[in-house]
Amino acid sequence: MSINSCNLRGDVSPDSKGFAGLVISKFATEAMMQILFDELQNTTSIRVNCINPGAVRTKMRESAYPAENPESNPSAIEIMNAYLYLMSDLSKDISGQSIDAQAH
Repeated sequence: MSINSCNLRGDVSPDSKGFAGLVISKFATEAMMQILFDELQNTTSIRVNCINPGAVRTKMRESAYPAENPESNPSAIEIMNAYLYLMSDLSKDISGQSIDAQAH
């Protein structure tokens, strides 16, 4: 099982300005998941998925968006259900997907 945090899911906005390295790495993470899924889907039982955590209340987020109210974003613990879901047997048939953590 491979679970990767991909954060952006291809969304680039004016808010991304100054974060080119981070944006590129998130695009690359999702691309890696898609390629691994294509390569592994018919040859192994390994599942490969990405989780898009969205805006999460972290020190990095507070530094990047100082005018934003940090309480408007969930904490890391509040989005853990998506990770736990993908690690459970409930998701045994899920692979090659990008999951929105804040939707779980």
